[in-house]
Amino acid sequence: MRQAYCRGISSRLNKNLFLFALFLLFSFLFFFSMKGYAEENTGHRLKSYYSLQYKGLGFSAYSNDGQRQSRTDSYPTAMKVLLKHQPEGLSGTIQYQANISGSGWSGVFENGQVVGEGQEMPLEGIRIFLNGDLVSQYDVCYRTSVLGEWQNWAKNGEDSNPVGVGKHIDGIVVTVVKKGENPQEEQAAASPEKAVSTEGNVDSKKPMVALTFDDGPGNYEDRILAVLQKYNAKATFFYVGTQAEKYPSTVKRMADAGMEIGNHSYKHENLPKLSEAGIETSLSKTNSILRKLSGQSVSLVRPPYGATGGSVKSALASTGQPSILWSIDTLDWKTKNTHNTVNVVLTQVKDGDVILMHSIYKQTAEAAEQIVPALKERGYQLVTVSELAKARGVSLQAGKNYSSFRKKK
Repeated sequence: MRQAYCRGISSRLNKNLFLFALFLLFSFLFFFSMKGYAEENTGHRLKSYYSLQYKGLGFSAYSNDGQRQSRTDSYPTAMKVLLKHQPEGLSGTIQYQANISGSGWSGVFENGQVVGEGQEMPLEGIRIFLNGDLVSQYDVCYRTSVLGEWQNWAKNGEDSNPVGVGKHIDGIVVTVVKKGENPQEEQAAASPEKAVSTEGNVDSKKPMVALTFDDGPGNYEDRILAVLQKYNAKATFFYVGTQAEKYPSTVKRMADAGMEIGNHSYKHENLPKLSEAGIETSLSKTNSILRKLSGQSVSLVRPPYGATGGSVKSALASTGQPSILWSIDTLDWKTKNTHNTVNVVLTQVKDGDVILMHSIYKQTAEAAEQIVPALKERGYQLVTVSELAKARGVSLQAGKNYSSFRKKK
């Protein structure tokens, strides 16, 4: 009897202890859920929302605080930013400025007003800051993407960098944090959109030329891309395989921006000095690299030195690719003279020309910054080689050489 009685007491004690522990657990969970609810409703809930207007595309949907917003098929010409969930009784607004290409820093705009409205030049930098009571409790942090490369964080009115160096931005991310906290991006940030083909925008009745750049990728593609995008122009870049392996992000960036990627051999070999098998190996290896990095078919070849003797044509026929030569040779590789390169193009250019330059020289980038607007002012469309050929009714054949695409008379 005594043992049964003890077992009964022990059982009741264990049951009571279990119920007590369960009560503590629910109390703990309730306390912290209410704490989280209180923090959500009375604590840090201030957020930014923002949108960029891209040339020819209009304003994008608003991005949430901490989300990247960017495109590669156009450039932003205007911006608007606003706040949500501002705590009651806390005064202040979010304000911002934009560095507009050719105009410098804008005036100050705030809370959803559009900076850059009605103009078509790209934004080169931004400043964002808070005012009123918000300044003492929050920091606003932001960063820009410049031609596909995300820059360091800036905050509270600092210039996003780099600014005013001829490189437009193509995206932003903005976040509001408690004073002294570090900025964080959402992990599910929106990814940049792929380039949209502009082939339908080519008017076959208007004059056009193809700018082509050999020997890259290198250190100056960003400058060349900036001026091309600024003037809604396209070009073809014939890349060397070994260089593409050194600068893979550049290949992707140029392709995403709608530029055409072509093959310039693997090691810049003088192809006629190789066997047919050696030529095919060089071209095929480079095709594989460029196709993987660019996502393009890579259908064109620019033989180094323009050398198409020996077994080059038969090797090109085997790889299914035409040889793209040129009708204007700027000799930029030889002179390394900006003025000379510009002068050669502008004094010789005719409708249907294929113009040869090299993207690995600073002077060529400087020349492109003058050539592109000058040709546009003269009424030329700046298109890729494939666009030029199609507009002129030419079906490119594997193993054949092409140096220009004149209008048929």
